[in-house]
Amino acid sequence: MIIRNVVYKQRRKQLAKILGDGVVIIRNSSDQVRSNDTTFPFRSNSYFHYFSGFPESNAVMVINCKPFSAWIFSKTKDKTKEIWDGFIYGPKEAARKFLFDQGLDLKHFDDSISDLLAKNSKVYLLQEDLNLRDLVSKKLNHLSNNKRADVFLKNEIISLNTFADPMRSIKSADELKVIRHAANISSKAHQFVMANIHADSFEYQIEARLKYFFGVHNARNEAYSSIVASGKNACILHYINNQSKLNESELILIDAGCEYEGYASDITRTFPIGGKFSKPQRDLYSIVLEAQKAAIAQVKKNNSFNDPHFAAVKVLAQGLKDLKILQGSVNSIIEKEEYKKFYMHRTSHWMGLDVHDVGDYFDHRGKPVKLKNGQILTIEPGLYFSDDRSVPKAFRNIGIRIEDDVLVNNSHPEVLTSSCPKEIDELESIIGKG
Repeated sequence: MIIRNVVYKQRRKQLAKILGDGVVIIRNSSDQVRSNDTTFPFRSNSYFHYFSGFPESNAVMVINCKPFSAWIFSKTKDKTKEIWDGFIYGPKEAARKFLFDQGLDLKHFDDSISDLLAKNSKVYLLQEDLNLRDLVSKKLNHLSNNKRADVFLKNEIISLNTFADPMRSIKSADELKVIRHAANISSKAHQFVMANIHADSFEYQIEARLKYFFGVHNARNEAYSSIVASGKNACILHYINNQSKLNESELILIDAGCEYEGYASDITRTFPIGGKFSKPQRDLYSIVLEAQKAAIAQVKKNNSFNDPHFAAVKVLAQGLKDLKILQGSVNSIIEKEEYKKFYMHRTSHWMGLDVHDVGDYFDHRGKPVKLKNGQILTIEPGLYFSDDRSVPKAFRNIGIRIEDDVLVNNSHPEVLTSSCPKEIDELESIIGKG
């Protein structure tokens, strides 16, 4: 299920071909201190991982576009340090294993920048790596003050994101295998939690079961902090406190997904803690489920990115009208955005190496982009009713969201997380039966 190193090399070649000339410099993430001499678990920068697969912190990748060549700067091989922190590839083995033309010691990187700038008038950097941009700018300023000023004043620093993001947006067959695996683990984790939920539990215990299931399936990292929100907590969109005790008369909203080999999954399910939906809970849940199905049906090649959202909003507005929570025509509810009181977020985001993955939602004219085969987006409509006196009492303090990961596949959207139950009868047959 691991992406082969030859795929990363092919990506480097493809990027060089797209850019035509110039040099690309991408620096990996650094170790982040947690406290004193302990660090947080390391995760590679997503762009660095996409083009290298190399797993060590602080490494730097350089791609020369024309003629094509690529090399990597990595940590010095140090047997003593390995006793404390584990295996280090060293520059030569890093180049050999990950198919770079040359491996150099990381300590020589700063000194090499001047030579790179002397040979390339275009330098492509990640726009968010401000420290590297500052370093390159200072080098250019220093070089421009010497006798070769006319050469270095012509150098450009160009955002790499503009060219790399469209590549990352379209998932390859190799990537889809990994993402499907992540989605499958997360789907089973949700089922595990459903089957083993009990009213005398706390939210943090549900979170622990999710992490346990991810870990025993070799997906130790969460794609994001799990939301385990029971009762009124589900009305807080990014609730991660996860401390409340469960009440069997309430719903629980669980938004959780694992990360596998760097790729995310993202699932939300809402279900009754006691195992059976009450009528008000069932009525609201049915509306959200219908909205989600309508949105998924719009995940088609050449449809607008906004089409799934509009489809969901139309169903939600009709449902709110039918339950007499909102008044007036459906068109009026939508035009006046009255539904936003109960559905305040968008229906989708891109997903891939990052759970909120790269890719534009609007083009240069401000119009929603068209969906393309190979893109993955979430479909996650919801309804949230806080303790609001304008809402019938039976609906107060209920939050519902249903989320799946959907692949654009011509006119046949593929729900990658379809094995995770969401139909009412399916849920009621599983909850608490573990």
